[in-house]
Amino acid sequence: MAYIAIDIGGSMIKAAVISASGDIIDRSAEKTPLNTYAALLKSLSSLVEWGQTVAPIEGVALSQPCVTDEETSQALSEGALIYIKGKNPAKDMGTMFDLPYSADNDGNCAALAEVWLGSAKDVSDMAFVVCGTGVGGAVVKNRVIHSGAHKFAGEFGIMITGFEQNTGVPIVWSDTGSTFALVKHYADTMNIAHDSVNGKQIFDLAESGDEIASACIREFYRMFAVGIHNVQHVYDPQVILIGGGISAREDIVDEINIELSKLYEHFKVAVSMPTVRRCTFEADANLIGAVYHHLNRHKSL
Repeated sequence: MAYIAIDIGGSMIKAAVISASGDIIDRSAEKTPLNTYAALLKSLSSLVEWGQTVAPIEGVALSQPCVTDEETSQALSEGALIYIKGKNPAKDMGTMFDLPYSADNDGNCAALAEVWLGSAKDVSDMAFVVCGTGVGGAVVKNRVIHSGAHKFAGEFGIMITGFEQNTGVPIVWSDTGSTFALVKHYADTMNIAHDSVNGKQIFDLAESGDEIASACIREFYRMFAVGIHNVQHVYDPQVILIGGGISAREDIVDEINIELSKLYEHFKVAVSMPTVRRCTFEADANLIGAVYHHLNRHKSL
């Protein structure tokens, strides 16, 4: 039994034929059409057709870059694609190919991959924090996604972490604890363009002895720990899982724990020390999680 999983990204659409046990059988990809919904459906249908040449397909499972109604599969926001709001590409593929279908937000899919086969397979309650251009994620309760009343659970990046001193404008976690925040801090300090350096280069500079890069990284970890603390004490999950490109760093958990320990030195009340882990899956998480969501929606587990 196999499924076609499709991860719609802002620049690429990745697809994989995946077994019911989560094994990837084959892969394909296309550039994401940025102009019309009709062009998107054409790309998706060609990927489903490709999947049918690989194995008998039992269902279509989508990961979408937008707020998604996990029950109906409808896109509720534009996300990375301005034309997708209000549309339902999973349903359209299901109708076109006479197959069961499902869809969820890409952050939720990544979290579900970890619940199914990854770093959270041994827990029931987990918060998944994705660190990249911004901060996002998902809330998992009893091994299923908790979307909230308005489908915004897990939008950790818009938590307020401070205010601009002169203007009173709120500062959110994505402004202070994302890899883009790290890049912006370093670039502004060095008076260079934001697009002239990336996060990996800043870490490389720090490892070669650059004191400014090291200071910016320390501030990044400090503010990331602040957000982790807030997530822990709002939800109190068993585990907080770190995803996104930063999770590839083997020292990230140690660095976060260092900053959490510093933070808690100033507390005079009891706190719950978060258990932080790195995610297992990286590029394949959305695909694998989309299939797990599909299996749950159609009671195939």
